[in-house]
Amino acid sequence: MAIKSKAARPARSAPRLPPALIAELERRRSGMARHMARAVVSLVRWDDSTGVPPQRTAIARACEAGLDLFLAAAREARPATNEELRRVAQLGILQARSSQSVEPILSAYRIAARVAWDAILAAWRGHPEATPEAIMLTANYVFTALDQVAAEVTKTYLHAREQHLQRGTRAQARLFHALISDNFDSELELQKQALALNMPIVPTGYVVAVCNLIVGSRDGERGGQALADVASALETPRGEIHHATDPSTLVVLWPAESVANVDAARQFVVQLQDEAVKRSGTARARVRAGIGGYHPGLRGISRSYLEAQQAIEAGRKLRPDGIVHRHDELIPHLVMAQNPRLAERFVLHSLGRLLDRKLRHRDQLLETLDAYLVQGSVKEAAAALGLHRHTVLYRLDKLRELLGGDLDEPAARQRLHFALELRKLL
Repeated sequence: MAIKSKAARPARSAPRLPPALIAELERRRSGMARHMARAVVSLVRWDDSTGVPPQRTAIARACEAGLDLFLAAAREARPATNEELRRVAQLGILQARSSQSVEPILSAYRIAARVAWDAILAAWRGHPEATPEAIMLTANYVFTALDQVAAEVTKTYLHAREQHLQRGTRAQARLFHALISDNFDSELELQKQALALNMPIVPTGYVVAVCNLIVGSRDGERGGQALADVASALETPRGEIHHATDPSTLVVLWPAESVANVDAARQFVVQLQDEAVKRSGTARARVRAGIGGYHPGLRGISRSYLEAQQAIEAGRKLRPDGIVHRHDELIPHLVMAQNPRLAERFVLHSLGRLLDRKLRHRDQLLETLDAYLVQGSVKEAAAALGLHRHTVLYRLDKLRELLGGDLDEPAARQRLHFALELRKLL
């Protein structure tokens, strides 16, 4: 900041770089920009929890603008203009709008400046004018430009972040929370508030989807806002509303007139998943969502929201790799899980000796039983487990001995499969 303040004082004559050096750097500008962008993409630790780091093209443009800033200032021995600084600071605006930290951007500029400095030294190697004084002067131009850029990026980021927060988001958030918590006096008053915010509400009701962005094996810390950005880019019907209720969670209100609309909400989540995967690149983020049932009217939203929360939590335990978990399909599991004693009795009755902790290879047997019941055949179970089919056949014989029944009888298969899934919820 101090350097920027000095730049605002009356201009004094500044020493100039040798014209031959400036000409050589201008000739190498495109190559240097590519090297800078490659280093930034490779070395900066972007906030992958959002799944949406800046695009490579945006990074390349920022590197080119940074080089242009340095060359213009060095060629004319003058401070950077406000317009030049604004061009270089565009990544700060993008970072603010995506609710990410400004630190990766500042780190990116530091890395880019180091690459540029190495390239400048390489260009000077063996040059007759490359005196120690000239090299010091060059270093001063490079790192003064870096300080100016860092100050401008930070200022631009803070300004854009403040604007982003003030653009009606607080009023919309209050209205959204009123809907999902059933915390409003009358539907008519709610409709008036929605019209004032240009946020149309469908009076017939909504199906609620609660979504998390999964990065690796855990929820993305800022996945809620990242998914909100993705959802905003998708085509949705009039009246659809979505909001990041916390940093890691996106809640979608999907307009509905009947139970038939639940499937449309599921299809939207699949679209959200496809787009999130595409944007996340090497981060390999994915979506996990719970979808509630349809309950008519605006008063029914809070019930659907509660069901969606139950569905995503149950789905996380039952099918960790699944994308969409519908409450209506999990009702038997949820009903039993709400009565833990009854559920434990059912699991113990169904799995019996297989639950004995002293049983040798108990976990392997449970895993094999689960795979066999889900896959439906020895061949598919062996493939899913990565085992030879003879190993699976041996374990199935042991399971028949322990469980005392026919594993291929439909009623027994259904009972055992339900007991295994219920065990995951206890």
